[in-house]
Amino acid sequence: MNKGALARLAIVRRGAGVSADQVLVTFPNGETRRMKPGPSSEITKAVVFLSESGNKVVARDDELARSIGLAIQADKNLPDTILVDLGPVHPLLVFVEVVATDGPISQRRKEALEDLVAEAGFPAEHVAFVTAYLDRSAGPFKKTADSLAWGSYAWFAAEPERLVVFSEARETLRGRP
Repeated sequence: MNKGALARLAIVRRGAGVSADQVLVTFPNGETRRMKPGPSSEITKAVVFLSESGNKVVARDDELARSIGLAIQADKNLPDTILVDLGPVHPLLVFVEVVATDGPISQRRKEALEDLVAEAGFPAEHVAFVTAYLDRSAGPFKKTADSLAWGSYAWFAAEPERLVVFSEARETLRGRP
């Protein structure tokens, strides 16, 4: 890891910006929420969130999801995070699973979420699936890497500018452009 990534990890591990018993998450619009402490919350903080293990569905998030046609069931298909990129003409929905121990976007999980968005009328090309980890050299990634779904992505808080693509396409090797 580079010096910046190491510094970021040290700051997160020491709980900077966190109250004594909760993790403070700040959304791009300035809104904040508090989450229960732990590795999942720290990874989620780096991503932004919709749910947490101690409070599965926040009412205002559930209302927003329903208003765009997503019938999310907490016991069945609730992802840890739903991000929406409003920049493109058609919004891009990004479903994120935060992995501190297990629970990545597996093929079965991806298919369930694809069914959910299809029922809401979102085209498959406007949906992405990401599994978020703290670090790619740590145990949780090594433990779950073989179960990540093809057509999904892996993201690491220690390397936030990078994204690993698990491509479904048959491609040839190529050098850097």
